Amino acid sequence: MRIFTFRPETFALHTPFVISRGSRTETTVIVVEVIEDGKKGWGESCPTPHYGESVESVLDQIASIAPQMEQGLTREKLQTALPAGAARNAIDCAMWDLEAKQKGKTIAELMGHNWPSSLQSVETISIGSAEAMGEKAKKLANFPTIKVKMNAEDVKNRIKAVHQNAPKARIIVDANESWNLDLVNEVLGTLKENGVVMLEQPLPPNEDEKLRGLNASIPLGGDESCHVAADLLRLKGIYDVVNIKLDKTGGLTEAKKLLDQAKDMDFDIMVGCMVGTSLSMAAGMFIATEASYVDLDAPTMLSTDRDHSLTIKDGQMSELNPKLYGGAT
Repeated sequence: MRIFTFRPETFALHTPFVISRGSRTETTVIVVEVIEDGKKGWGESCPTPHYGESVESVLDQIASIAPQMEQGLTREKLQTALPAGAARNAIDCAMWDLEAKQKGKTIAELMGHNWPSSLQSVETISIGSAEAMGEKAKKLANFPTIKVKMNAEDVKNRIKAVHQNAPKARIIVDANESWNLDLVNEVLGTLKENGVVMLEQPLPPNEDEKLRGLNASIPLGGDESCHVAADLLRLKGIYDVVNIKLDKTGGLTEAKKLLDQAKDMDFDIMVGCMVGTSLSMAAGMFIATEASYVDLDAPTMLSTDRDHSLTIKDGQMSELNPKLYGGAT
C-alpha cells in the first residue's frame, strides 16, 4: 500500500531577494511525501510564476495525479503523466528518495555519481546600488565564485564595485533576460576585465538566436532557455554552459538525462536552484557533483530551514546529511 501526501510550506527570507524581475521576502515551497512498505521518500519544489506556475496551480497538478500515485504509478511513467515543472519535480524527487531507501542504496549510487561531500557553491548578490553590491561583495571576498544579479542599469559601475571588493573571486553575472544585444556588446569587455567568468541568460529565450556567432570574450550560459534535454539541440552554438534546475526539468530523472546529453554535446554544466530549503538543494547536489558551476545557495537566504540543513562557509557546502535526503536509511 502506498500513501501519498503533499502540502505547501512558507519560509521567510532574512533580507529581500532582488533580481531583474522583482523582489521577494518569503518563499512558498511544495512538499511531497510517498510512503510505501514502511519507507518514506520526500521531495520539494518551488513554483515559478515566470513559467506560468503558482502555488495553487502546482497543488492542482499534484492533486490531479494523486489517485494514480496512490495506485502505484512508477517514476518512469510519471515522466509522461505530468509535464516538466515544479509539480513533477516534487514527486520525482520524492520517488528517488523512496527508491534509494527501498533498495538500501544512496541516490548517488543509483545514478553512478559521487556522494555530495565537497561541493563549492556560489553565493548570490541581489540587485542594488553599486555601493551596496560592493559592500556585499566585501563580505563574500573569500568565496571562490560569486554570482551577481543584474538588470540593464549601471552594469559597468556595479561589476567594478563587486570586483574591487572581491578581487580574487570568479564572478558569474546573471541578467535574467533583462539585457539587449547592444548592451551585451557594450559591457563584455568590462565584464572580462573585472573577473567575470560567465554571463548567464542576457537576452530573453525568444531572442537567443541574436547571440549565435557572437564570439563573446567570456562564456555564455543558458538558464531560462534550457529546461529539458530536448532544448539542447537548439542551444548548441549559442550557449557554452547550460543551467540545470530541477524545477525546470521536472525532477532528477530528466535532470540526469539533460546532464548526460549536455556533456555528450560538449556543454559545460551549471546546477542552479529556485528559492527553496535545504531539501531542494539536497536533490540538486546529486547533479552538482558533475557540474563546473554550482549555485545552490538559497538556504543562506532563509530565516529558518529544515533539520539537518546545509551550510555554506566561504563557498564550501557542508556534506549532505543522508538523514535529510537521498540516503540509504
